[in-house]
Amino acid sequence: MSIPLSFVVWVSKKQSALFFYKMTKMKYLNLIFIFLVFGSVLFFSCKNDDENGGGNDPCSNNFDQAAMFQNVADNLILPAYQDLKTKVDALEAQTQQFLTLTNENELTELRAAFQSAYLSWQTAAQYEFGPAEEVFLRNSVNNFPVNVSQVEFNIENETNNFDQPDTYDQGFPALDYLLFGVAGSDDLAETVSVYVVNSDREKYKNYLNAIVSNIQEKVDFILNKWENGYRESFVTNTGTAAGTSLSLIINGWNQNYEIIKREKIGTPSGVLDLNFPLPDKVEAFYSGISVQLAVASLEASRNLFWGFANGTNRVGLDDFLDEVGAEKNGKLLSTVITDQFTEIINRVLALPDPLSEAIEMDETPTVDAYTELAKQVVNIKTDLPSILCVSITYVDNPSDTD
Repeated sequence: MSIPLSFVVWVSKKQSALFFYKMTKMKYLNLIFIFLVFGSVLFFSCKNDDENGGGNDPCSNNFDQAAMFQNVADNLILPAYQDLKTKVDALEAQTQQFLTLTNENELTELRAAFQSAYLSWQTAAQYEFGPAEEVFLRNSVNNFPVNVSQVEFNIENETNNFDQPDTYDQGFPALDYLLFGVAGSDDLAETVSVYVVNSDREKYKNYLNAIVSNIQEKVDFILNKWENGYRESFVTNTGTAAGTSLSLIINGWNQNYEIIKREKIGTPSGVLDLNFPLPDKVEAFYSGISVQLAVASLEASRNLFWGFANGTNRVGLDDFLDEVGAEKNGKLLSTVITDQFTEIINRVLALPDPLSEAIEMDETPTVDAYTELAKQVVNIKTDLPSILCVSITYVDNPSDTD
């Protein structure tokens, strides 16, 4: 009996389907087995990591950020702005006294008030975020060196508009010139004569008054913001992303440190300009207190790192680094940074004021101080942010190669 061809084809298809089914079933069973094994390994691996405190991932830690932010806000930032306001208010009051009486005694008092406010500013300078960023505080009050030609042009043309923060004709550097250099020297009698017998004396008085009023207005605005809402949002703004308080602190701190290194020390020493010293580029060129200002800035920078205030070492970035076990070259990174701050401050303290005159005589000590400042950059701008999982978001000066 012959078997129909259609039946043979049907049987062949049946066998092929059965074979394919068995093979597919075995394949899926093998895949299921592999996934079960992999899943078990992953489960126990994650379990062991959890039991060991999350492995070595510093982004997963139990550090109390809010406690650090509370300390920074209440014991460092608010007192810095409160002190700056007190000093600027005193500067404004003494300015009015000088503009009324305009004599050597009042100028002496005004110069002292100016120096006191300028020193106070150095502590607040590193908090260029939040309310300060809204009014471009740093660029409004401390762009140096002052552009004397622009200042004189503004005075001659009675231009007292300080809405452009990137100019170099306002703030403390302009006051430095108007109180110590406007007469070509810091002689008291000659300086007073500019505001008494000069044909443009009223223009000079108006410009002096406008600069002080502008500083006072911005400081008042910032302190009011901090005391009425911003402090609370700052303390609770935890995390590591851009815009969180940790990111704001680390970026503001680093950016201000770069200014200390580059503008206060590097540029005047000539190390950034083919080794050609530029002594007239120092901060406070006319009053000659450049070193005092630099030391005040550096001490404020170290205090922020420590969370140090009112004679007490409180919770700060150093504690955060210790919490995650950050080390460098066999030492705690917090210790490495602290030791380098000590070396830097000692080097800068050894520089004489006026710094411009010291650089003219021998720039080597200032270059050496810059070298120590540069060594700290990798510690605080590379190591610390990467360990604490924070990105540096501000834009560097393109001429700064460190």
